[in-house]
Amino acid sequence: MGKAPDGVRKRVLKPAEERRADLLDAALEVFAERGVADATVNDITSRAQVAKGTFYLYFSAKEQVVAALWERYVTGYMDLAQAVLTDRDESDALTDQAGTGVLTELLERLIDHAVENAELHRIVYGSADAKALALCAETNQRVIDLLAEAIERGMNAGTLRPGHPQVFARILYHGAHATLHDASSESGPSYTRADVKTTVQTIVQRTLAPA
Repeated sequence: MGKAPDGVRKRVLKPAEERRADLLDAALEVFAERGVADATVNDITSRAQVAKGTFYLYFSAKEQVVAALWERYVTGYMDLAQAVLTDRDESDALTDQAGTGVLTELLERLIDHAVENAELHRIVYGSADAKALALCAETNQRVIDLLAEAIERGMNAGTLRPGHPQVFARILYHGAHATLHDASSESGPSYTRADVKTTVQTIVQRTLAPA
C-alpha cells in the first residue's frame, strides 16, 4: 500500500464503538470549555478530527451527545454496583445485602463515582437544556431502580423499615447528586466527600434501619 502524499492526512479507520467514544470524549472537552448551549457540532467534530457527517452516524443532535455522556457515566456506576452485589457472600443475603450495609456501600460507590466525574455533573446540571436533561432522567432511572430493589429486598426480609422503595431511592440518589453538584460549583458550600458519605450513612441508618 502506497504512502499518502505529503501534506495529506491519511484516514484512520477505527471500529464504530471507538469512533463513538472519540466523539464523546471530544464533546466532553468542548462542553467543559464552552457550555452545551454555545458548543456546536463543528466544534465537536473538529476536536475529534472527523468529518461532520461522521457525527450524524452516531448522534441525531447535540442533546443526544449529552444524554450519551450521562449514559456512559451511569453504566460505569452500574458496573461498580454489580461488583458490590457479587462480592457479597450468599450467607449475607438476608442480613447485610438485604439491609443497610449493601445500601450504604452502593451509595458510597455512587458518591465516589460522582466526584470522579464532577466535570460532567457541572456540564449536565449547569448548562444542559430541558431536552438533554429529560434524556438523562430516563437513564437515571436505572440507578434508582437498582437502589429501590436493594431497599425493597431489605424491607421484605425485615432488615429495613417498611416504606416506599422508589421514593427512598429517588431521594437518596438525587439528594446525593445535588449535594455533590453544589459542592463542586465555584461558590458552593465547603464540605468534603467524606462529609457527604457520613451524612448519607446517617440518613440510611436513622431512617431505614430497624429501631
